[in-house]
Amino acid sequence: MYLLGLGTAPFLDPPEGFHAAIAQGLRASGDWTTLRLDGVRYFDKPPLLYWLLGLSFGMFGPTEAAARVWPALAAIGTAGVTGWIGTMLGGARVGLLAALLTAANIGMFVLGREVKPDLLFIFFIVLAFAGFVVAYRGGGRWGLALAYASLGVAALAKDFLGAVAPLGVVVAFLWITRERPYAAWAPWWGVLALIAIALPWYAAVELHSRGFLWYTVVDNHVLNFARQRVFPDEDVPLGSLQFLGVTLAAFLPWVLAAPWAIARALRPPWPNAEARLWGLLALWVVLVLGFFTLSPFKLPHYGVPAFPALALLLARVWDESIEALPGSLPPRTLLAPITVLFALVAAGLVLGSQGHLSMPAGALESVDVSARNLAARGQVAAASPRPVYAPVMLKSGLVFAVAAVAMAVATARRLPAAGIGVALAAMIAFLPMAAEGMAIFARSRSARPIVAELSRRLGPADVVVHEGPLEGSASLLLTVPRRVHIVDGLHSNLAFGATFPDARDVFWTPSRLREAWMAPGRVFLVSTVEPSRSLARTLQPAHLLVTGGGRWLYVNHVGGPRDGPPHPQTLGGVPAKP
Repeated sequence: MYLLGLGTAPFLDPPEGFHAAIAQGLRASGDWTTLRLDGVRYFDKPPLLYWLLGLSFGMFGPTEAAARVWPALAAIGTAGVTGWIGTMLGGARVGLLAALLTAANIGMFVLGREVKPDLLFIFFIVLAFAGFVVAYRGGGRWGLALAYASLGVAALAKDFLGAVAPLGVVVAFLWITRERPYAAWAPWWGVLALIAIALPWYAAVELHSRGFLWYTVVDNHVLNFARQRVFPDEDVPLGSLQFLGVTLAAFLPWVLAAPWAIARALRPPWPNAEARLWGLLALWVVLVLGFFTLSPFKLPHYGVPAFPALALLLARVWDESIEALPGSLPPRTLLAPITVLFALVAAGLVLGSQGHLSMPAGALESVDVSARNLAARGQVAAASPRPVYAPVMLKSGLVFAVAAVAMAVATARRLPAAGIGVALAAMIAFLPMAAEGMAIFARSRSARPIVAELSRRLGPADVVVHEGPLEGSASLLLTVPRRVHIVDGLHSNLAFGATFPDARDVFWTPSRLREAWMAPGRVFLVSTVEPSRSLARTLQPAHLLVTGGGRWLYVNHVGGPRDGPPHPQTLGGVPAKP
């Protein structure tokens, strides 16, 4: 399910092309320590994803499938480790259900098909918790070794502070259970293993790029939390209610029983190690979601690290209901909400496919960071028309309609085992259809039309300039074999890297662009800014060659040796003259 059709959709810019281009640059430069994009030092994420991408690109080239395979494998691994924890705490059925619930939700599925470091990070965090569970149940100190080593690798996957956050959850758990001493769970050799794995790369980058640690720890975390960054990027955070809504929707339908599952795990007494560990899982969920709900900065996917723990808690609730244990939820309490949800989803998708129901205002901006960023500056994100999605919506609606009928039967007959089987089958059938929708969405945002036209026309001496943060069109770097200059693009992940001397010639001022535009040489401008606001309005002449995916390609002189017939278009009321 996660590995099928990984190369069907083009890179989604942002963020996929951005990460793929960094990895390709790593291979081209041979420097596997200092990450760069377009020659500019990049410090926002550690190197693990880019090392892995570099390996797969070396074998298969910088393709979409070669890039997406790592998040997909991380998603599968996360489900597998979650199942292992469930088996340790509740038996084989709890483990199987936990693994399936972890995998069969739209939040994990989307993240598992995007080139981003988040699922690698989540995988090693879950592996660290699995190690702690082993050690806490008396399985040997190798569990702690696994936990601390996993946290060290997690620090290379996304960030160091995030990687050590699980230790805070464990400390809170030990404080609540009044277990002393804490030092028994933080052996010197475990802490040393964490540091030995994570520290060398951080130290090497700091030695080569002074200020990196300040940027990573202070600016990118402490000041970001306070919304006072010195080098801000363009990401616009969600509000607290939006974040909770997006997170809960991403874990449907399983999240419907989450309040009971969390309360059940946190309610004492905890007579044995297994009972206390269920409390640890609930604490994991509460602290992750609580922290980001209260944090001034959060993005739609920030709640996904809580999904494995939620899956475990819910698997336990379903298992108890199947066994009809004392105090378990009645089957209809579990089954009826999912039945109603599936019926509503089916109706919404079928009506939407026929054009009778529209997406609620602001829904796209709540789940899509790029659309939210564009909306903040008064621009509408590129999108495919509804009829393109209609077949996928109709098929998905029929899946949920059939599932709703089957769930209604299971509800009437009080059959929780049949009900969870139907719900899982419906989600597993739906997710490949969601992948089809994701591919359509990616094509609507793709830089391919721009890259194809630019590649066709580009000559050896031509100059390429990008208007706006380069992460908005970074996949073009996989095709364009030269440095791309950037104008009005410092509100970006490259802002700190731009302060180093080797980036001086990359970032241009508008006046420098105008000077180059008026010179005899040919200059191409790739813009992510709509024409009415673009610098292209100030450039004469500005020939609009092609538009697509929310981007515009301009050139100052047409009729070069590699050009076909010119296609003059009007730009902001000013005729473009061939």
